[in-house]
Amino acid sequence: MVLKIAFRNFTKHWKIVLLAIMGTMVATMLLVGGLSLNDSVQRYLQTKIERNLGKIDLIVKDKADTIFFPKALNPEKIESFLHEFPEIRDFTPVKLAQVTVKIGKKYTDLFAIALTKEFKRFANFEGNGVIVSYDTAQAFDLKVGDQIEIITAKGSYKVTINGFGEKELNFRGETTSANGTIFLPEDLFEKYGIYPLKDPNAYFVSTTLPVDAHPKLAESLKSEGTIRISTPKYRLRTSPLNRLIGYLFIGFSGFAVLSSFLFIASFFGILTEERKQTLGALRALGFPRHKMFLILFIEGLLYLFSSATVGAIVGVGFGKLLLDKINSFRRTDDLFAFVQDTIPFHVTFQSIVLAIVISLFVPVTILISRSLEFSKTSPVTLYTGRAEGKKSQRKLKMAIAFVLVLASLLVSLEHALVVFLATIPLLFPSPIIQLTYGLSIFVATFSMIGEGAGLQFLIRAGYFLVGAIYVVFSAVPFLRNLFERVKSVPSTIALAYLDKYKTRNFTIFVIYSVTLVLILISAIIPHSIAEYINSKKQEGAFGYNFIIVENPIKTLFGSYKYLEDKKFTSKFEKLIPIQLVQVSFEGIKDKYTFIVSTNEIFDRLVLPSEKLMKDLEKRKKDGIPPLSTFISDKIPIDQQVGDKIRMTIKGVLPGISPKISEEFTLFGRYSQEQALLPMEGILVWDRKIFGAVRGYAGVIKNPQDALELQEFVTRKFDGAFYITGEIEKLYSAINNLVNMALQLFYIGFVSGFAGLAIMTFRNVYVRRREIGMLRAIGSKGDVIFKIFIYESFSIVAIAVAVAVLTTVFVIQDLRDFISPILSDFKILVPIWKVFGTILSVFGITLVFVSIPASLSKRIPPSEALRVYD
Repeated sequence: MVLKIAFRNFTKHWKIVLLAIMGTMVATMLLVGGLSLNDSVQRYLQTKIERNLGKIDLIVKDKADTIFFPKALNPEKIESFLHEFPEIRDFTPVKLAQVTVKIGKKYTDLFAIALTKEFKRFANFEGNGVIVSYDTAQAFDLKVGDQIEIITAKGSYKVTINGFGEKELNFRGETTSANGTIFLPEDLFEKYGIYPLKDPNAYFVSTTLPVDAHPKLAESLKSEGTIRISTPKYRLRTSPLNRLIGYLFIGFSGFAVLSSFLFIASFFGILTEERKQTLGALRALGFPRHKMFLILFIEGLLYLFSSATVGAIVGVGFGKLLLDKINSFRRTDDLFAFVQDTIPFHVTFQSIVLAIVISLFVPVTILISRSLEFSKTSPVTLYTGRAEGKKSQRKLKMAIAFVLVLASLLVSLEHALVVFLATIPLLFPSPIIQLTYGLSIFVATFSMIGEGAGLQFLIRAGYFLVGAIYVVFSAVPFLRNLFERVKSVPSTIALAYLDKYKTRNFTIFVIYSVTLVLILISAIIPHSIAEYINSKKQEGAFGYNFIIVENPIKTLFGSYKYLEDKKFTSKFEKLIPIQLVQVSFEGIKDKYTFIVSTNEIFDRLVLPSEKLMKDLEKRKKDGIPPLSTFISDKIPIDQQVGDKIRMTIKGVLPGISPKISEEFTLFGRYSQEQALLPMEGILVWDRKIFGAVRGYAGVIKNPQDALELQEFVTRKFDGAFYITGEIEKLYSAINNLVNMALQLFYIGFVSGFAGLAIMTFRNVYVRRREIGMLRAIGSKGDVIFKIFIYESFSIVAIAVAVAVLTTVFVIQDLRDFISPILSDFKILVPIWKVFGTILSVFGITLVFVSIPASLSKRIPPSEALRVYD
């Protein structure tokens, strides 16, 4: 009997079932989607271990080794040391370098490894000639016999591909994310000047240990003292990326999941009200409490299991869609090409079950609570619908308010005051009290604006949201009186119902308002950041937008004299030599990175300080003297502008850079945070510092010239960076991420839309008598239809008003928080995006609510008047 009643109630109301599934499946769908991302990434990284590393368990290098400036190991010493460890099964010396390769019209940076006898034995490879890693060949669609051009410190050379390598010969660096490797015979390696040293600079090591034991062996090997050990397989297996993408997605979509839970709480509340009269008769006839509990509980479970099943199925498809979106975020460049993997989709049954269990935990808890409450209600209350226990509810509210105020006292007196103000209107729900205390919360939170850290920022936003809710809700009775005066029947009745059933509508209202706040903030803040970055693209790095970094290894073969190439320099408005050095100060443990250049740098130098720039303009007339310095305010020194300051300077290249002590005059300080390229200081000095990274800073306006010059520099085996172009790519990437985040937040509205539709269905059913009375006195069906539409629109309009008010406060708070750090940062509102978002919310609400609202037009007066109420 119990099962029969529960199944009958479930199947009879199929329209409600569909809307309930739509509202409650969101949590399962998002959780399955997020966990499927984790499964996909985890499986992808596992396949890379075998595909890109093969036998390579450990990589041994000198501590001072860099890819630009290799440091040779002592083979006899290293091999003797490795033989001491029985866990090491095999190893091979490796001459590892880097080259630039031109494939078609694009350039790419590849590792280069010499195919020595030892390496071929280690990799169990018997081939000869030029071998390209398999992933690289696939990315560039290379075939055996194709020619590619290798650019090295000595020049450029064309070679023919003889084969493609897998496993050890598909090596893509310690992180397996580089562009790949080209393997060349040892004689070509030396002939082309790829590797300047006689001895190897790395060892690939194979062990008998499981991957989890690799770090322990690596620590033992470090006892040698001069070497560093990397564990690429362990790094891949334990990579945070295994779980990070999925958890980030679940975090972004967290409020959509919460919206689904709020909808469920509201839905079960409506469900218990709906079943009061029908099941109240059974209770009066003698049905025991436990059976009443089971009837409602089983019906609720049917809703939940249906939604979880649909949510899991949709979630698998949604996860695949998300992964396709992530795979579509490709790094692009007009000159360079990159080997970028596509993550294949994979989801485990375990993840689906876990997502369903997590998504059902809160709803089942709510269902049990509602069912128990329902079963304990007296037959009279069930049948008549009269409320009871208002005194006990008020006592509970007072107890909760008291606990909240006490808890907030632990934070501060200010927070306790705001919480006290926020709880009073809950105990005395009068419009005047709501308005007064809502405005009081505004005043209290505005006094704390711009203070504290991130947590304080979120707490203030929450307080202001509560204040906005009180202020906007307090206006409802006044609006109702206004519409009564203008004799708008649908608006007056809609607002009267809204005012009467505030608590019932509150959950849907919260879903709409908080989701809309998140969407508006996510549209405005990243847009402002993107525009701020975009505004800096002409400023570049301290006023220079084209940077050339000379390859340190070329010091052995001779660097190209860019300043002597008139055709090259003619494309620049300004081009000056610079050096990158490491600077330390007496009594300060940290080391800082400085630019060293002549006073020519001040022709185009832009420092993030208006006062300093005005001072520079005056000083330019007399010239900036040598041994001058401009330092970031991040460096904790006691000297003032005009004082002498002693520094210890050395090159940034490890192992070869001597220390130089020199005294400089401090000419100014600037805020490092406001600089696009946060360099920590500038030294005016014409001395060449051994071990410094050398290069040039230039100003160029024509993007096409910049591309040509980038290619020219690349062919000289140096690095060129067109900062304006890189900023434009960053701007585009931020916009892509913002759009994806907005799409996730929009999902939160699904629960809101479904909730409004279910409430409208219920309202049409419950108000049949009122509808019949209106029809009997001559009201047309369109007027009845408008009442329900206006009621839903009123909820949305209140949510929009609260969301806009809260967003304005949050933006103002954020601006005051950021202003001391970035004085030139401006909050910019994408008007059309914000307007379109608000308009779309009203539009979709109209679609969802129109179907149940249209049913009200079909209720005849005679049938409605016969309904018992």
